[in-house]
Amino acid sequence: MNGTNEYSEYSKEELNAKLNKFKRLQKAITIAAILAAVVIVIVSYLRNAPQGYKMAPIFLIVGIGYPYLAFGGIKTKIQLELENRSKS
Repeated sequence: MNGTNEYSEYSKEELNAKLNKFKRLQKAITIAAILAAVVIVIVSYLRNAPQGYKMAPIFLIVGIGYPYLAFGGIKTKIQLELENRSKS
């Protein structure tokens, strides 16, 4: 296996753009999950449907946990590449 970072071929501007894109995407998914959970709780309360309360935590876990698992490694690799370039 090659020990180089797969982001080593990108320029600093491209890396910063990718890092910002992943941060925005992570934030958008988290906000959407929180809003969906709030809507589910409100609708469950208004319709007196207790089964909806079971869905809200699932939305929160998936909406907050998934972006960190999916994009955390990518963001770390991009950040390491940027740090390696600033040392050089």
